[in-house]
Amino acid sequence: MKTVALRRTLSAAALVALGVGLLAVPANADPNIPETPEQSRILGDASRTADVTAEDESVGNLAPGTGVPYLGMDPKAKMLAAGEQESVKIDLVKNIGLQPGQTTMSNMAFKGDYAFQGSYGGFVVYDISNPEDATVAANVNCAGGQGDMSIAGDLLFFSVDQPRNGSACDAGSIASSSADAWEGIRIFDISEPTAPQYVGNVKARCGSHTHTLVPNPEDEGSVYLYNAAYDVSDTAFYCKRPHQQLEIIKVDLDNPAGAAIVKEYKPWDDENPAFTADDRPNGGATTSATNGCHDLTAYPEKGIMAGACMGDGVMFDISDPLNPVVTERVRDENYAFWHTAQFSDDASKVIFQDELGGGSSATCIPNTPQYRGANAVYAIKGQELELKSYYKIPRRQSTFENCVGHEGNIVQVADRDVLVQAWYQGGASLIDFTNPSKAKEIGYFDRGPIDATRLVTGGYWAVYSHNGYLYGSEIARGFDVMKLQGDEFADAVRHRQDVRNPATQQTISWPWKKAPKASGTLPAASVSPASVPAGVATDVTVSLPADTFTSGEYVDVWSGSKVVASGQAAANGSVELTVPVAATEKAGTKSLVVRGDSKLDDALYSASVELTAVSTTTSVKLSRTSQVFGSTPATVTATVSGAGAQGTVTFRAGSTVLKAGVPVKGGKATLTLPKTLAVKTYAIRAEFVPSSTATTGSTSSAVTLKVVKATAKVKVSAKKVKASARAKVTVTVSAKGTTPTGKVTVKVNGTSVKGTLKKGKVTVTLPKLKAGKHTVKVTYAGSAKVAGKSTKTTIRVTK
Repeated sequence: MKTVALRRTLSAAALVALGVGLLAVPANADPNIPETPEQSRILGDASRTADVTAEDESVGNLAPGTGVPYLGMDPKAKMLAAGEQESVKIDLVKNIGLQPGQTTMSNMAFKGDYAFQGSYGGFVVYDISNPEDATVAANVNCAGGQGDMSIAGDLLFFSVDQPRNGSACDAGSIASSSADAWEGIRIFDISEPTAPQYVGNVKARCGSHTHTLVPNPEDEGSVYLYNAAYDVSDTAFYCKRPHQQLEIIKVDLDNPAGAAIVKEYKPWDDENPAFTADDRPNGGATTSATNGCHDLTAYPEKGIMAGACMGDGVMFDISDPLNPVVTERVRDENYAFWHTAQFSDDASKVIFQDELGGGSSATCIPNTPQYRGANAVYAIKGQELELKSYYKIPRRQSTFENCVGHEGNIVQVADRDVLVQAWYQGGASLIDFTNPSKAKEIGYFDRGPIDATRLVTGGYWAVYSHNGYLYGSEIARGFDVMKLQGDEFADAVRHRQDVRNPATQQTISWPWKKAPKASGTLPAASVSPASVPAGVATDVTVSLPADTFTSGEYVDVWSGSKVVASGQAAANGSVELTVPVAATEKAGTKSLVVRGDSKLDDALYSASVELTAVSTTTSVKLSRTSQVFGSTPATVTATVSGAGAQGTVTFRAGSTVLKAGVPVKGGKATLTLPKTLAVKTYAIRAEFVPSSTATTGSTSSAVTLKVVKATAKVKVSAKKVKASARAKVTVTVSAKGTTPTGKVTVKVNGTSVKGTLKKGKVTVTLPKLKAGKHTVKVTYAGSAKVAGKSTKTTIRVTK
């Protein structure tokens, strides 16, 4: 919020007296013209003309000068009256009003079970261990304006952007022209959150409008603060033109009193000058001249930072935090004041926000185009930014509601990019920008105007997602706790992070989704009942006693790589979870591992369920012990014993499956063996395969079946022949169930003639024989399937 510049001309008493009416503006004020000469000085041009005022209720139009789409205003949107509220997917569950001495509630930071809310009068600490019954833990009166905050270790850093006559909490306001003017960053020890202690400060010549915490990669015991300020003045004693710089402050976490500026960095130079009034295009927004940066959003894990710097959008490489490097600069003719930014979790996108009207004007109304005072969604491609679309809440607000985008952060939703953002009296907006060209509102919480007759400054300065809830810093109404509704936010509701500094993004992770890595002997959880019959769908209860987990902690029961039950610990730290056991579970021991979110694999518990089954035995019997190849086959019968045994039998001969899936009826399964079993000896077994895990399988011992060769029938046909001719003998061999193959030998008078059967028959030609009767012996040698056989016949030979 940039209208805080009034602090240089108002006394502290006057600021407190103004209260929620701070920066009130007339209902007919043009949101693009500053309300006071002081604001005009900040924005850099007191004589600029009004912005475009054409009514815009369209959806999907292209913004002038950029050619990118923007979300139009919903012409059917309801305007809420004073006292009304409306929500989609967000429920307000708790409000705590303004605390004594606090005014203009501002930014927030979080640590563990505590939320820290800044204000122009100091800050308030809330116990959010039970978010829906949050309570005030401490109220620290330490006026200084702005109240941007961050946390590292046990230290809280607080931005002071209002000249005081000293660094102490009770120092009064003073003119910026005084040599005694002090502003910068105050440091508090919050090791005891209910009693913060002021332990150090750093003076900055232009104060601290915002600051951004960046870890020191070379020393875990220290951090850097990037300090941003822009409110220069020719009459100020310290903050004179030009400023256009960032200060890098180093803080030793064990010695906060020694914190100091270690580097001044200027992102602009003669080759890359800052935005000035001369850079404004005709017809474009009345963009502020760049006198510094308003806000810096760091993503240390990615080594990048986005700078919202009044008239410029800037990207930095901060892989070396002490030596930031500008990698990209962008400008937008539709932007009035580059205010803040947020990255998508994978850093493929960045959203910059335009604070049109300084946060105290009504800009969510039909006569302000939807591409003015909007978020700009950029795709990050290497070191370049590509503008993809604009987003502004589609809900129409009244002229009595200051409304423009302000502070927010990423909601921890897997596979989507969702931002929750404050819009002052426009409420809290849930924005899905997964598709950067089609950012859309998917939920919101909105109240009607604070005053039904005039515009007074109020609404959400910031709305942040933290550990399952949304927290809103309401400028005029105090502190709100909100709850996300719907299964789509299940991951966000469960997500936990100890310290959350909204201007310092961290990669979102869901460690509870990774299967536990158990080793060694684990302490046991109770299971009731500990034994259940297999094959029947049933439930068992897994439990652990009080003080095992923390109140409300998420607890999972794992079976291998799968979660089979989830829940939250009771207030006393105990847990009881119902684990379903499917009818398809096999008999035996079902091993389980119980894990809570707070310690994950450092604190696992074992559990097991015995799935019992009815045992069976199987025996097998043959109708006879031998079988002639091709003849009537033998049968084999399996008998399965065991109460209620149901299933099938697989008959095997050695490793060969004779037949599978033979149903068991009345405890028996019978198989007629093939007639064509090869001639050999078989060891036949029966294997019972139960159809339910309620029954065990079993296998019989072997019985022996001998398959013997078929019996051959040999028929010989020989015609009477003269001695002058050669006799021919035809031999036909037959056998039941097969056509014999093989060799036939015909022997007469000591001479043998051989032939090979074809389709069971062969004709051989004998040598010439003398007249008379001759005995012929025919021998069939046999085959693998048919036994050999011999026979005799007589041939008559005539003269």
